[in-house]
Amino acid sequence: MAHQKPGQPAVLIIDDESGSREALAELLARKGYTVATAEDGAGALAYLRGGLRPGVILLDLMMPGTDGWDFRAQQKRDPSLAEIPIIAVSAAGRLVDADYSLRKPIDIDALLKLLRDVLGAGT
Repeated sequence: MAHQKPGQPAVLIIDDESGSREALAELLARKGYTVATAEDGAGALAYLRGGLRPGVILLDLMMPGTDGWDFRAQQKRDPSLAEIPIIAVSAAGRLVDADYSLRKPIDIDALLKLLRDVLGAGT
């Protein structure tokens, strides 16, 4: 997990595929984002309940354990977390009730534009 720096837009990436998670985290960090990562929904909820407040969550839906649907249900039930925007990411299948969605493989340009729109960041 990264420490959020004042003034930097923060993104929480939740993805069980370490290669995808690390590649996205590295790319976004190079673009000026503060990035935190979790390998499943349970780990992400622990970060969030521990005080991490990202500007947006990039949520993979297909994960073992607490998957994207379970995470979203728990997030929506917690008033302190419910307002954090979600970008759901899925290769196929139905999407979760999310603010935004992207299909895998992720189009990086589309992701960066969406992050700028969601966060209002000039990065």
